[in-house]
Amino acid sequence: MKLFPVAVVAVLVCTLLVVAPGIASADSAVEAETMTWTPTAGGVVGAQTGASAGSALTLLGNATASKTFTLAASSKVVVRAKAQLCLGAPSMKVKVDGTVIATMTVMSTAWTDYVASSAISAGSHTISVEYTNEFKFSTSCDRNLLLDKVTVVSTAVATTTPPTTTPPPTTTTPPATTTPPTTTTPPPTTTITTTTPPPTTTSTTPPPTSPCPVGQYRARYYNNTNATGTPVVDRCEFSVGGRFSSSPTAGVNADNFSVHYTGQLNFPQTANYAFNASTGDAGVRVWLDGQSVLDKWTSSYWGDDQVLKSVPAGLHTVQVRYFDTSGVALEEFSVTRASHGVASTNGNFFAVDSFWNTPVPAGAVVDSRSAGWATALMNHPSISQISVNDDAWTVPIYRAPPGTPKVTIRVTNKNKNIQVPYLSSYRPSPDSDSHLAIIDQATGCEYEFQTFNASKKTAVAQATYRVDTGSGGHVSGPAHAGGELSYLGGLITPQDVSAGVIDHALRFAVPIGAPSYLYPGTRSDGTTANGIPQGIRAQLDPNLDLNQFNLTPFQRMVAVALQTYGAFNADTASAFALYAQSMTDGSTYSQPIGDLPEALIGHLRFLQPTVASTDLQLDGPADIGCAQPK
Repeated sequence: MKLFPVAVVAVLVCTLLVVAPGIASADSAVEAETMTWTPTAGGVVGAQTGASAGSALTLLGNATASKTFTLAASSKVVVRAKAQLCLGAPSMKVKVDGTVIATMTVMSTAWTDYVASSAISAGSHTISVEYTNEFKFSTSCDRNLLLDKVTVVSTAVATTTPPTTTPPPTTTTPPATTTPPTTTTPPPTTTITTTTPPPTTTSTTPPPTSPCPVGQYRARYYNNTNATGTPVVDRCEFSVGGRFSSSPTAGVNADNFSVHYTGQLNFPQTANYAFNASTGDAGVRVWLDGQSVLDKWTSSYWGDDQVLKSVPAGLHTVQVRYFDTSGVALEEFSVTRASHGVASTNGNFFAVDSFWNTPVPAGAVVDSRSAGWATALMNHPSISQISVNDDAWTVPIYRAPPGTPKVTIRVTNKNKNIQVPYLSSYRPSPDSDSHLAIIDQATGCEYEFQTFNASKKTAVAQATYRVDTGSGGHVSGPAHAGGELSYLGGLITPQDVSAGVIDHALRFAVPIGAPSYLYPGTRSDGTTANGIPQGIRAQLDPNLDLNQFNLTPFQRMVAVALQTYGAFNADTASAFALYAQSMTDGSTYSQPIGDLPEALIGHLRFLQPTVASTDLQLDGPADIGCAQPK
């Protein structure tokens, strides 16, 4: 398959918080609640404890507060602000006459001075503060930016001029002893180890600090194997690792490199959480609040590890470090809720709080690389439409009633067997992927197979899901799908078509998948450098007028779902594909299934994640309530 390179490259770089050391006397100051904000619905004034005048301005949506000053020559703007956190921290831009002089992440929930240094000439100037990443998950989880006061400090009275960024601290932990690689090929089997409590080790961890928003990781890349010295890349990332056969990012060695991730993650409830690491040809260590959780610090280690740990609700520091000496560098990590959700009542697969069943939240932020990806898809030589697979290259579903006899299936990429309910009438999809899904109606367990051979009772790959109470996501491991997202998640069903509405997100695949992933994805089979990460959510512009495209009722139904729920990148394909239940299982549709026009691709926008992995429940081999390969 020919892969089309993406020309537009961007990374999410965090702006570090700077606290003012002190202001002698300000030339001009204004209480934020007296500023003008637009749109007017985007802000509200209310009493706030600790605010300088007893009240403050809360920016509830993506909004801008501004004020025109008559200034002496000035050196900096000081914004007294605090955050209302929800799956991340608010981002704030400070502007002078419309020009951005600083972009800051407001992480503190206490009033803090944020300094933007800039030479400002004497005269009339408009100072504005813009809130740019509004997000609301629920009434109890609503991200907002609170402003108390804006002060412009003249050059005559400024006591100091602090820099706008603080250099990141370097890691000074002693080098770890590594074992020379013995193999670059994974063994035919892997062992998933579930341990409670975590193993005790004497490995050293650096200070648990991160300037990145809650739910993201500060990722420091080193051109050595012990994560010491000055990192060559230091940035905020939404997930940990990927599968890299060459350099993981510009400036980093293809071999003999290491990465250290530090994240402040919100654990929404006191519960058991699963720390999941799938490692290949690398060594890995994991810490929670400075305490070792997993230590496999051996070069060329191959294994799938899962540690279950009870964690109190609240913010906790999670750190992951891995290194690679040669060959492929594989590290796929997540921390996920162990408990399942509540079954949907509308006939959808998976739990009511599954990401598949949740609309795109208001204020979702568009990834800075989105326009480049959409252009690359529009220009790709093998893409002329948005295809909807409804027979081949999708999945048939068989519901096994209680009492269905069980057979043993050999799963070759795990070199293990699994027993599932099965009848001879079950047939896989008529293509080389040979997908098959079986739902055990007695247990609610669902079994997905790739390259299923009915006569030999074998499959190349398999994954087990809770089809009613799970999320439709899976921990990384010997893979059955690109992003380890369920075949049933995002599937257009005959029931959807009969109802005339699709009330869940969709599943898509493209030919330019990146080797990295974003949660809820946990791995990637993509190989396109700077391509589209698996797990990312795409949304058709919700303001797009669909009347201009002369769509059939089916096409319009799909387009509306893309506007409301979006779609998750789940796999690599030779075209741009969505998925409908395969008619191989005897399914019929009440109206014709049709592909969507290519023009819609140009109106897609790719979104930054709105959930961290700790907000997710992911199925995996630790669920002994469903059959697992043994």
